[in-house]
Amino acid sequence: MTCSLGRRLAVALLVWVTALPGTAAAVPAGGDTGASDAPDGEVVRDLERIARPLRTTGPSGPSDDLRPFGEAVGDAVVVGIGEAAHGSREFVTVRHRMLRYLVEEKGFRSFVLEANWSAGARLDAYLRTGCGDPVRIMAEEFQDAHLLLHSREYLDMLRWMRAYNVEHPGDPLRFAGDDIGYAGPELYDRVVDHVRRAHPDLLATVTELYRGLRPAVPMGAWMRTAVTTPLAERRDRAERTGRVLALLRAREPAGADGDHALAVRHATAVDQVARLYAFDLADPEVVPDVMVYRDTVMAENTLWWHRHTGHRVVLGGHDSHVYTLTSTPRLPLAQGTVLRERLGDGYRAVAVSFGRGAVHATEEGLQNPADADVRRFEVEPAAPGFVEHTLDQVSHRAWYADLRDAPPAARAWLDVARPKREIGTDYPPGEDRVSLSRSADLLVHLHAITPSTRLGRTAPGGTARAPEDCADPVTAIRQAAHPLRSVEPDGPLGDLRPLKGIVGDARLVGIGQAAHGSRDFLALQHRMFRYLVEEEGFRLFVLEAPWSAGLRLDDHVRTGRGDPARIMAEEFHNAYLFMRTPEVLELVRWMRAYNVRHPDDPLRFAGNDSSWAGPDLYDRVTGYVRRAHPDLLPAVSELYRGLRPTVPAGEHMPAAVAEPLSVRREKAERTGRVVELLRARSFAGRTVAAGTVHAEAVRDAEIVHQVARQNAFDYDDPADASAALGYRDKVMTDNTLWWLRHTGERAVLAAHNGHVYLEGFDPHYPVIQGGLLRRALGDDYRVLGLSFGRGSFLAAAPGVSDPEDADVKVFRSGPVAAGSVEETLEAVDGRDFFLDLRTAPPAARAFFATPRPKREIGTHWPRDPDEVSLLRAADALVHLHEIGTSRLLPGVA
Repeated sequence: MTCSLGRRLAVALLVWVTALPGTAAAVPAGGDTGASDAPDGEVVRDLERIARPLRTTGPSGPSDDLRPFGEAVGDAVVVGIGEAAHGSREFVTVRHRMLRYLVEEKGFRSFVLEANWSAGARLDAYLRTGCGDPVRIMAEEFQDAHLLLHSREYLDMLRWMRAYNVEHPGDPLRFAGDDIGYAGPELYDRVVDHVRRAHPDLLATVTELYRGLRPAVPMGAWMRTAVTTPLAERRDRAERTGRVLALLRAREPAGADGDHALAVRHATAVDQVARLYAFDLADPEVVPDVMVYRDTVMAENTLWWHRHTGHRVVLGGHDSHVYTLTSTPRLPLAQGTVLRERLGDGYRAVAVSFGRGAVHATEEGLQNPADADVRRFEVEPAAPGFVEHTLDQVSHRAWYADLRDAPPAARAWLDVARPKREIGTDYPPGEDRVSLSRSADLLVHLHAITPSTRLGRTAPGGTARAPEDCADPVTAIRQAAHPLRSVEPDGPLGDLRPLKGIVGDARLVGIGQAAHGSRDFLALQHRMFRYLVEEEGFRLFVLEAPWSAGLRLDDHVRTGRGDPARIMAEEFHNAYLFMRTPEVLELVRWMRAYNVRHPDDPLRFAGNDSSWAGPDLYDRVTGYVRRAHPDLLPAVSELYRGLRPTVPAGEHMPAAVAEPLSVRREKAERTGRVVELLRARSFAGRTVAAGTVHAEAVRDAEIVHQVARQNAFDYDDPADASAALGYRDKVMTDNTLWWLRHTGERAVLAAHNGHVYLEGFDPHYPVIQGGLLRRALGDDYRVLGLSFGRGSFLAAAPGVSDPEDADVKVFRSGPVAAGSVEETLEAVDGRDFFLDLRTAPPAARAFFATPRPKREIGTHWPRDPDEVSLLRAADALVHLHEIGTSRLLPGVA
């Protein structure tokens, strides 16, 4: 193996830990050569005393079992967590889990990986801004010696970090690479761009010095040719990169300048790579110097990142790099050794081992590995005498221990250098010898491991480089968009899985409409509700519809009583007639069918609006009073006399607001007195036991009063008319929150955009429901705004104040307005899609942050576009390329 390492350096490139862990040590390294006097049984008993079981090797779930780990970390500023094989799933997921714990409980904010600096710079930009695609970045940067990093497990960790940053924009996580095998073209571009902006007098010189050095081929191809370049040319390159670095260092500002410091570090990374290849890699005597240079530079890069960010850092790499004492003479100085020298107890090393299992790796000695070279290798249990043979006798399947707390027998055993498997990129490994107590502070041992989950690439050997253009909003939106398979509620729902990241743990999700009379928006609300029910545990649907309609439909959904088509025919009139559609009926019938299949976990239906209180609502209040408070029945009956509707909703609603203002206000005063009477009985001893029934009766009385109060505004007075609009959204908010409290369920709120948005667009609306809900619930309320490109819908002409069925016509939208939101969205491939506005790339967020014309069609058309800042109004956006017309079901005249 010693000769193999030299040959690889001469022919291709250091396949980093491909060689090192597979290098047989001529003499033991890192500890005493004698054996421990204690028998295995005594050692195992001692290890049992300090072993802490791991609840899981997966990254998520409760982390109470890691509290002793946090105590062992103490005040350390860098914690190196190793791996005993690059191609194992569990080593990455356990490290991910420990990273989460250290982030959430100990204030760590950076992760530094054994990956190239350029990979880290690109992934860090993605984590901070959402710019770039991590799948593509990994495919382009994790090749050759780093190809085993190209795994689902690392992608999952990156996506968790990005999601964390979305939730904590003022306290983000950061990512860096500390390795030096490759400097991608972005590093050169960043240096040159900084020079162009800050030091234009140096631009010509820097451009000339870098001429021909910026990689023009994918990473794998570049690394295959890097060391075959004549040594004199490689050294000339290093001399040129060093001159650029010297020029920038000479311009160091007197004060703090983060941009300049980062540009200097990028130039340093370019120079580090060039100097690595300036070694005479054909000379075996140089190999130890190369390895010392590499690990020293990795340590310096890690320390620089710690100083630059001020963060506590988790360092991820192979055991042989995080150890504080080398495990093989072919690596005379480990990264961990340098970190311990520089930081003292500020550096903690966590070694990792395993008993048996399988890994991904390449054949032993393979040069410049490619994806096709990677295969599964079975790893048998360790032989007696190996570290793992004893560690695997501890009773836990997965455990960790603070080695500094080891009792005497275990301490003596840990002090001795023993064979330990250290699998890098190739298999089988050689025999490293490790004194665990002298090489690490903590140990993680897993009984069994499995291979990592490899990701595909777009082309063999790596992807061709494509620019990460986040400056163009169309490109940025396209990059962040999730395609929508269909708006139809039936069929597979897999395309909606990204909703999980948008919704998170929210209790209430508002799903809007950009036009009331479109079948597509109604069908999509149904489809998204179905997904949230089946995948996320949502159980309540709240519709922008009268409370009385919601109660009657809820009764049908729960019990099967009543005909939903007739209920809708009686309840959905005037402005609500656009809900009397086949799409809403289909939703109600699906909810009923769901409840038949799940009688112990039913769905609920609610209306939250305040413009109509049907006769059933009055009957529910008086019926409750008759049963529970018969002494109040005469007073309540008298107060309600003449108020219960006796004509259909379509007639009652316009007639109610046509009455003299004094009559309307007198009715509101009477309904308010009923509420006061019932509230006064809320804590009477006999009603406490039946608190839910009483609470429902009180709420029904409150709704009757809300409707009367809504009608009591002076709609001839512009100021009072505006106040009425604000009152309506306030009570819709109160009603929605009541349902959340009353049921304890997660809910979908389906309404027009203008009621679910966080910020209003109509100056006549002083407050809107969505903004009030965000104030009340914080991030427990999430908003999906909707838009469309073209199509048809139902609406009434602008002059119709109380629309009837005959007033409703089919309208076409016409072309999108110049400069509008829709104009840009339609440029995104002319398809249906949705995107998370919070994690969208910067150019997309900047576009959506600016108020722009957008169609917001309620009950009337035509109307001018409204000015909407979607970034302030919504958390996510759904765009439909084309919408179709709904149709009205028959109503009750």
